[in-house]
Amino acid sequence: MSPRTIVLALALVAACASPPPPEPGPPPSPFSTLPPHPETPAVASLIDNARLDFQAGRYANAAASLERAVRIEPRNPRLWQELARVRLSQRDFAQAESCAQRSSSWAGSDNALRYENWQLIAKAREERGDSAGAKAALDSAERLR
Repeated sequence: MSPRTIVLALALVAACASPPPPEPGPPPSPFSTLPPHPETPAVASLIDNARLDFQAGRYANAAASLERAVRIEPRNPRLWQELARVRLSQRDFAQAESCAQRSSSWAGSDNALRYENWQLIAKAREERGDSAGAKAALDSAERLR
């Protein structure tokens, strides 16, 4: 075989090789629904702080960071939803429901986000002992699927 043929054969084999699979990343955080790059650096920093505090069980600190973020971007439905999740973890079910409703009011046509909000509302209502309200919330969620 000529050197030219060998080089051509190696080039064809290399072109057929697939890249190695990507390495697995860290497990999803409880803030997985937030956009990866918020619009402002201040909000990004506050979200990072809230994530760390949430993971460490410092729910009051996580809530405070998210409340500051909401003051910067009050129309960001994902921030409201994450604040609802923190409130649910704090067992403040009325505030969790209120924040999820606020998130839905800014969600527009994002049915996936609105679906998740109805799921949060159902959990909050169930925890308060409102089984009928929880079922109504789950029914509303299913209509969005």
